[in-house]
Amino acid sequence: MKETPSKKIVNFYIDGFNFYFGLKRMVKLKPDWKKFYWIDIVKFCDAFLSDNEELGKVTYFTARPKDNQKMIRQNTLMRCNQKLNPRQLEVVYGRYARKGLKCNASGGCKKKYDSLEEKETDVNLAIQMIIDSYEKVCDKMVLISGDTDFVPPLKEIKKNHKHINTMILFPPGNRSTHLNQICPNNRDLENQKPKWNKSRLPNKVEFEDGKFFDIPEKWKT
Repeated sequence: MKETPSKKIVNFYIDGFNFYFGLKRMVKLKPDWKKFYWIDIVKFCDAFLSDNEELGKVTYFTARPKDNQKMIRQNTLMRCNQKLNPRQLEVVYGRYARKGLKCNASGGCKKKYDSLEEKETDVNLAIQMIIDSYEKVCDKMVLISGDTDFVPPLKEIKKNHKHINTMILFPPGNRSTHLNQICPNNRDLENQKPKWNKSRLPNKVEFEDGKFFDIPEKWKT
């Protein structure tokens, strides 16, 4: 009797900031995409697996917004997803830091103002990919981002961990030429609407223990 070949383990690494703003850009072009803010993250990743692959872990890297209403919406989505997939989903938080900016445009006002800059999430993601590659926890890594800051860790993995396959899923409107050169195995998420549709959460997600989560009012279409 032939042994059934074991399936390849695939881990996903999601740059939450890049993912969210890519989706936000898509919503401006096609308002019906707003419904995809409310999504089963693990189910979405699972939709990209082939028959000889199985999902290992999904790690979502983000930061808590300073705006209270945005933070509530994000918390609702993340808590719902962690309740749905407690063993396969991990959420890693960075932070936002205030950054002083000055208007230096030609003929500009020259005024100074504060802006918020996301910190640590990219570094956390890159470090986790490197750690996982050395610990050989998976056979394939899928990065969801279009940020060229991830070129160095991908180069490291491709050079020193040739047993690991890599793939990039570009958030809507955020394809990177540099990332594409490093990892030609990629797809544009804006062309994957059937997978988005299959991964959308119902407006009310209920659990057997009586806990439930409602889609935030602002995300309803």
